[in-house]
Order: sequence, then structure tokens, then C-alpha cells
Amino acid sequence: MSNNDLFPDMEPGETRVMSAEDYERLQNMQRQKARLEKEQEELRKQQEKAELKRLLPIKNNLAVTDELAHEVCERVSAGELTINVCQDAHMPTIRRLNQWLRDNPEFQQLYNQSITDRLAIFEEEVIQIADDASRDFKEVTRAGKTIRVSDAEVIARAKLRVDVRFRHLKAGKPTKWGDTSTLITKSEDEFDPANFSADELEKQIADIEHKSKIIKPVK
Repeated sequence: MSNNDLFPDMEPGETRVMSAEDYERLQNMQRQKARLEKEQEELRKQQEKAELKRLLPIKNNLAVTDELAHEVCERVSAGELTINVCQDAHMPTIRRLNQWLRDNPEFQQLYNQSITDRLAIFEEEVIQIADDASRDFKEVTRAGKTIRVSDAEVIARAKLRVDVRFRHLKAGKPTKWGDTSTLITKSEDEFDPANFSADELEKQIADIEHKSKIIKPVK
């Protein structure tokens, strides 16, 4: 709530000294607004809870159809989370969906492909989120001056979103997104150290060190 709510005739840019009575009035109006918003939010949650309770038996016993199965896979392929898909009234619960997957191999195969398709979306989003700096700064007023400062909360949230997608990518595409220390690359040269395991390299080094001790240099 702004001063204009208290002084409707205030012109843009105009400032006024607020009396103690006006300040108290403004505080009361703000408290009333916050209380009303809280009551409305609680009412909304109660309505959602009642609706979920009504729909739960239906969603838990929903029969699989080609239309629903394809909708699930299409939405997952487009980047949507399965838990969000299943929140829709016409969709099954997560528990029921898992039963569908266990009982329908073809659906399971299509769903697995959808998960892979979603990883491609996550790859794009990693770059998109990292490149988006439109909300990295906010305006604050200090000593009567408005300045732009970095918004640590927004930046931390963006970093978390990127990290979550990295976790999915490392699990779903370990060859491409796994840590470099876990990647195995081999050359055609059988003597290339990259072709040996850590234990094999240790053995090779030990053998070389042993031979260097027993072979005398030629004079």
C-alpha cells in the first residue's frame, strides 16, 4: 500500500509529511490488507484440498487410454515434470501412473523416450537461465538515492535451477555431462597411459622404479 492510498489527491512525485494519526491509519490499512490476503490464501488452499479429496478415488482408479498416455508423454517431452502433469484433474495420480507403466511395456518405452527428450530441453534451459541477466539487479534507495545492486536471491535461485538440471543431465547422459574424472577414453595405441586403469598405472610405475634400481648405467 502506498501513500496514494492514504492521500488520493497526491500528485505524482509529490511528498507530504505524515502525521502520527495518518501513519497509524496507514499501518492499520496495511495490516487489514495482509490479513485479508492471508484469509483468501487459506480459503484457496482449503478449496484445493477439498477438490483433491473428491478427485483422489477417481484419479487412483483411472483406466489407461492411448489419449492420456500420449498426453503424458508429450508434456514430459516438452519439459514438464510428471508430478505437475498428474496434478490435472483428468490425469491419474503418480501412484496410478506408475501402475500404468508397470503394466504397459509400450507405454513404459514411450515414457522413457520422453524423459530423454526432456533432457534435451534441460540442455537448452541451462544456457537460457545462465544467459538471462534481466533480473540480476534491483533498485534500492540508499541515503535518498536510487541505485542498482545485484539481487543475490535471484542469482542464487537461478544457480539452483541450473544445478538441478545438471544433476538430471549427469544422471541421464553421463557420457556427455558426467564429471571428466569418470569419463573413459581409449586410444588405439596399446601403450597409451590413457588405456590403463589406475591400478595398472601404479603397477607400471612400480616396475619401472624397480628396474631403475637394479640396472646399472653403462660407462
